[in-house]
Amino acid sequence: MILSRAFALIVLGFAVTLASANAPIKPWTGGATPPFELSALDGRKVDLAALRGRVVLINYWATWCEPCREEMPAIERLRAKMKGRPFEVLAVNYGESEERVSSFVAKLNLSMPILLDPYKNSVAAWKVRGLPMTFLVDFRGRVRYWSFGERDWSEGEGLELVRKMVAEVPHARR
Repeated sequence: MILSRAFALIVLGFAVTLASANAPIKPWTGGATPPFELSALDGRKVDLAALRGRVVLINYWATWCEPCREEMPAIERLRAKMKGRPFEVLAVNYGESEERVSSFVAKLNLSMPILLDPYKNSVAAWKVRGLPMTFLVDFRGRVRYWSFGERDWSEGEGLELVRKMVAEVPHARR
């Protein structure tokens, strides 16, 4: 009896872990795509409007957010899988110092564009209510989907949705 309860708790714990690693992806109902222009760690300005013609995954994250730290390698793998296609990742740090973010990025050996929002100016416009929060923007520059919580974007539903959106891009390499 004790063993069966322990086994049930282990199975339940595993199911909760799997569910949290695959947060649902929902259609965006938040209205028009908010403006978006932030500075990257390398100092360049990134404007979402300049990325029209590409599908863009925008991920809001922080170094202190455990699910964010777990999700970052999956986003990096997705970026590698989509290399050479009209797809971009923008990882927006939620209000931390450049030094802290740079140290974290170096430790995880991340190559994706890391943007800084030290004063959290874009958070309200994008309706970010928790971390990690991810948005998928189509090639026309419209937010189409969003997800709150950790997920493995490099496989399953996330990967297939990105591939489908990239296939909608006129003249997209497949």
